[in-house]
Amino acid sequence: MSKIENSNIQKDVYSVWKNNVVNFYFGMQKSIPEFHQASTNLVKEYVQSWNNFATSVIDIQREIATRAGIKSSLPDATLNVMNDSAANLNKSLTVQNKISVASIDAAKQNIRTWNENSSAFANLGKNIVNSLFSSTSSKI
Repeated sequence: MSKIENSNIQKDVYSVWKNNVVNFYFGMQKSIPEFHQASTNLVKEYVQSWNNFATSVIDIQREIATRAGIKSSLPDATLNVMNDSAANLNKSLTVQNKISVASIDAAKQNIRTWNENSSAFANLGKNIVNSLFSSTSSKI
């Protein structure tokens, strides 16, 4: 392509607009891995922070009980209830995570379908424009 043709294309409003849109979305796609890693790191830090907080509280309570001479042994039935509750909580977290992943997958499929439909709609629009102008091009 010659310099003159290239400069004419760059001055065309639709070419410039399309080029800017393509560059914008390319930049967004390029930043996804960095955003994903930052989000993952944030969630990990958040979970670690709450884990540290919870274990610190338990350690402080144990220290207070020990210094105050409070016995902390529990009957087996109470221990079983506590362990069963924790196991059920972990199971529910696993189910919740599976549901969240399935929801994300469903949303991804919906977006993919929407994208395919919008492409088909754009092609339909192009075909309509071609049809309109092909019938009138001989008159112009």
